[in-house]
Amino acid sequence: MSDTARKMFPVETVLALAVAKKGADVKDIAGYITGRSIVCDACAAAVAPFAAAWLAKLSPKFLEMNYKDDDNWADFVNQGARLLGDTISLTPMDDCLKNAVATVLDMMDDMHGTMVSQRVEIADLRQQVETLAPYQGKAEELQKKCDKLEDTIKTMKTDMGGLRRQVAEFQGKVAISHDELMQSIKDAIKDNLKNITVGVAAAGVAGEAAAADEPAQEDNGGVPDDFGFGSSGANSDGFGF
Repeated sequence: MSDTARKMFPVETVLALAVAKKGADVKDIAGYITGRSIVCDACAAAVAPFAAAWLAKLSPKFLEMNYKDDDNWADFVNQGARLLGDTISLTPMDDCLKNAVATVLDMMDDMHGTMVSQRVEIADLRQQVETLAPYQGKAEELQKKCDKLEDTIKTMKTDMGGLRRQVAEFQGKVAISHDELMQSIKDAIKDNLKNITVGVAAAGVAGEAAAADEPAQEDNGGVPDDFGFGSSGANSDGFGF
């Protein structure tokens, strides 16, 4: 590989990439050796084991170094400088290692894109919540009214069911056909006429019986016995006939 494909980096930056040091900005060097754009610190950290393998291939002395989180970082950098020099000349990864790290970075890029979209959606939702917040009280009040109306409707349905049952029972009691009704009226009329006829006949018989019981009177021309001047009785003082 020609020297034009190489790039010099400070040993501290190379070591920070190889051990995935927290807080170190190594996206530029990670992008250079992988041949692609590194968009976040998490992706750069994912490159770390591949970068360590590539660094060990370029500078086998790197295998003599071992870093732990509780080690002093300055001491580790000084050790690297003694073994590797203050700067290190790097070339991009070869195809075998580059393809391996690309698979991991592709998945992480997709995840990063999804996270960005979700952040945008979350921001939009928060804005909507803030916009709708003043109307929350009204919405709750309307919901209470809706619940009350639903309860009223349920009660009305129950009452209507009871009324239907009562009407059904009433209809069962008064149900009669037109022909039956007309015949009942005719029968009633006949009964009343029969009663009237019997009553008149009974009244005539009673009158005849009463006349027979009264004493017979002489026919004097319709003139009363005491008519005249005086009286014609036992007392002959008066003048009469």
